[in-house]
Amino acid sequence: MRLVTAFNKKFCVGLFILLFTSSIGYMLGSLHSMEILEDKAKLTDKLNQAELELFEAERQLVHCDSELGHKMNAILSENTYKTLHIITPTYTRETQLAELTILAQALAHIPYLQWIVLELTKTNLVTEFLAETNLQYTHLDSGGKVKSGNLCNALRNIALDYLTENSGNSSGVILFANLDRTYSSELFDKVRDIEKVGIWPTVFAKEQFTCNPLKFTLDSPKYPINLGSVGFNATALLKTARRFDVHVSDTEGISHLVDGLVSGNDEITVITCEKQFVWYTPIF
Repeated sequence: MRLVTAFNKKFCVGLFILLFTSSIGYMLGSLHSMEILEDKAKLTDKLNQAELELFEAERQLVHCDSELGHKMNAILSENTYKTLHIITPTYTRETQLAELTILAQALAHIPYLQWIVLELTKTNLVTEFLAETNLQYTHLDSGGKVKSGNLCNALRNIALDYLTENSGNSSGVILFANLDRTYSSELFDKVRDIEKVGIWPTVFAKEQFTCNPLKFTLDSPKYPINLGSVGFNATALLKTARRFDVHVSDTEGISHLVDGLVSGNDEITVITCEKQFVWYTPIF
């Protein structure tokens, strides 16, 4: 009887320990589950908050894009970025491809640019070269009309006629870029706001000037400006209907164009008096 009682006591104690341990385990498991649920709820709240912040950021981005679009349209409508018409006559010679490459690289990343390249007769070399560039270009020839005199001046006149006849291309700024000049790409964004005539130095050229007041170092012609040192407002120049004289030098031809737009030195805009953007660099 005592053995049974002792056994019962041990059994009861063991059962109690088992039940107690199970209860503790159940309680700990419940607490852990509650912690998981609580963490999940917190994580859900954070995700919801992040979604709200992301939505707000997207809304603000759309607003910014809209404002930026309006500003860009305003800039374009005001012609802040006027088209640059770069007029370049060229002819066959040993250095032609090298010189075309140098100028094309200077123009490569300039926006709103039209490169007008002219030959007496179109050649495969120039045609293929231009096709391989990423530039917007117009390739013209003389159509057999240019045979004597200053051939480059005659070709420049063809370009001016082309711009006049294609009225959609007549706004912006005109520069005459010869292949025996080397150009810094920095120049091209500085000349877009020329109202009539703008000038800057060409290093190594004989035609130079000083500033304050503007004074040219040569006595003649009237406006002794190097071809690489001048830009014209396209609309203003084309309205004058002036063209290069094919029987005079480049500098005399430029002077004639300038004389049709200004009545004196004080109407010429000096883009820079000392900074170097263009160099006269004939290879031969």
